[in-house]
Amino acid sequence: MTHSDDPEIAALWAALEQTDPDLRRIAVLQAVDLAQDDPGPFIAASRDDHPDVRLEAVRALEGEGDRLVVLALIDRLEDSNSDVAAAAAESLAEILDPQATPPMLERLGEAQGQAKAAILGGLRKLCAPGALTPAIAALDDPLPSVRRAAVGVLAYLRNDAAVPALSVRVFDDDVADIRRAAVGGLSYSSAPQAVVALLQGLRDEDWQVREEAAVVLAKLRASDAEDGLIAALDDGYWQVRLKAAVALGLLRSRRAVPALIAALSHPIANLRREAVNALAAIGDPQAREALAHLAQDGDVEVRKAVARALAALEPVL
Repeated sequence: MTHSDDPEIAALWAALEQTDPDLRRIAVLQAVDLAQDDPGPFIAASRDDHPDVRLEAVRALEGEGDRLVVLALIDRLEDSNSDVAAAAAESLAEILDPQATPPMLERLGEAQGQAKAAILGGLRKLCAPGALTPAIAALDDPLPSVRRAAVGVLAYLRNDAAVPALSVRVFDDDVADIRRAAVGGLSYSSAPQAVVALLQGLRDEDWQVREEAAVVLAKLRASDAEDGLIAALDDGYWQVRLKAAVALGLLRSRRAVPALIAALSHPIANLRREAVNALAAIGDPQAREALAHLAQDGDVEVRKAVARALAALEPVL
């Protein structure tokens, strides 16, 4: 083993020569703070015969950008232990070294389970364009964590070629969290297929998916979504109604005015405030009387919003 003038590093090298793998693992854990000063022992430990030792060594190398560290972690992508391979991918992702992209892409085709999800997570952080096709393929993986990671890659790459695959996830995935992520992943595209999928999201059985769909439609200023957003003002969850109100205000939807006026009587103050803001943005004078009734609302933020709205709706003389 290599020796060091640093007594702590020298002690770690000595500990790594012990025959008991649990003692070697504990030595790596106890010395983890030394990785930034001298990654050598941790690189050596990443090739240990025992997977538990390799796992802790690979985790210790997270964020260390030394070239030898990167090469060692790339080597561990092929580890026979999936936990070690996954940890190597996660550590590489933290380093953000472009030289890690090709081997991660190469390994992705053979990886399984959490290792595959971790590699996808690393490729997301690296914003690797070459990950587009394999990430689309990974959307059909049986493991939810892999599908979720694939959605993350596609959301970062912002490529319209991913819209059909993401749209399918919105419609068909049996995990609500993945449907929600796919909805969020469509926030870069105003393609007709994306808007159709987002409108489907507004009708999802999970309220958080519906809420996310309203948020994305607001970002996209999707005029084709006006009817769906007006319908969402009757959603059973006030959080969805609130986001729909915001979206309709951004769309300047005059057809939404009656539904927004009805929302002014909702018991949740945040929703009343956003309905007021939306009516102010739309600027329809027919809302003035309903807004005036809220001038003495019990919530101070609602009263402030009403004052601004009424000032904006004052007729120009």
